[in-house]
Amino acid sequence: MELENMREKNKVVILLAHPNFDESQANKELLDAVYNPAEVELYNLYSEKEYSVAEWATIMTRASSVILQFPFYWMAAPSKLKEWQDTVLNTLAKTPAISGKPCTVVTTTGWSQDSYRSGGKVGFTVDELLRPYQAGVTYAGMVWKSPLIVYGIGTSNSAKNISIGVEQYKNIVNQYIQTSQEIW
Repeated sequence: MELENMREKNKVVILLAHPNFDESQANKELLDAVYNPAEVELYNLYSEKEYSVAEWATIMTRASSVILQFPFYWMAAPSKLKEWQDTVLNTLAKTPAISGKPCTVVTTTGWSQDSYRSGGKVGFTVDELLRPYQAGVTYAGMVWKSPLIVYGIGTSNSAKNISIGVEQYKNIVNQYIQTSQEIW
């Protein structure tokens, strides 16, 4: 297979589920830091009215890894990610299109990390609250990777937290790109 065809097949796919992306600061900065059309494909779930499972099967077959990026709303992802999971992930579960591919969540929270613990404002860790996503990804046959959680976007430390998150996100995407290149 030609090198160009392999590159087309081994892209990091980012599924962005953000209902107000144009007004976002944190998610925009995170995405701007990692989006490179040569190696990363971006799909904004809020720009699609319906999901074509056949099109998504092609997209996911080409993917080397998948990132679910969203702001943490009411202890979960925005509704378009759930809709995508119900329509696409459910149908492609345990198929060669997604089986064995790494998947991670990149999310932002308004509150500080201290809020997400036993005895904190929320009372649960974000890892605990992400368990349904982990279960769904694992059930579908993908490989769950540790999430990147950028805390405190609504706090006075937001710029610092975003900056740290940007560097961590770059590392994750670069690792996925490097791993996919090793396949060639």
